[in-house]
Amino acid sequence: MRITITVEEPTGDFQEKLLTLLADHAADIEPDTTWTKERAERLYLALPTNARRIIKEAASRGGYVSADDLREGEEGSLRGHSAAIKRAVDRGAREGWWPDTLELPVQAQGPGFGKVVGYLIPEGLVEVFQHAANKPSRDW
Repeated sequence: MRITITVEEPTGDFQEKLLTLLADHAADIEPDTTWTKERAERLYLALPTNARRIIKEAASRGGYVSADDLREGEEGSLRGHSAAIKRAVDRGAREGWWPDTLELPVQAQGPGFGKVVGYLIPEGLVEVFQHAANKPSRDW
């Protein structure tokens, strides 16, 4: 059985009771963690151009794009480009576009703080984000 519940602006008491009920049955609940084509498209269209480029290039290259490839034609810095993806994922959860259980679809690759060496889209998401990056825009 699959049950989807959306509650807009619940009262504090109702929200508390519902969350308690869900917590009591947590072992039987499977959270929604799937990036669908529609969700990927919505995320893609919510991004600024530079963040879209990361997704488009990584998806078109089988899931990975090097930072050097992205810097071509840029002024050398990718600072802040991938942060826009996290902000858009967080915003989408707040707006109810998708559940807050979705992981970031793009992962920076590198030694840690500082410049990244590339960006990776997990193998299972490449096709979904290829679809999003290549689909003509539409109004939401």
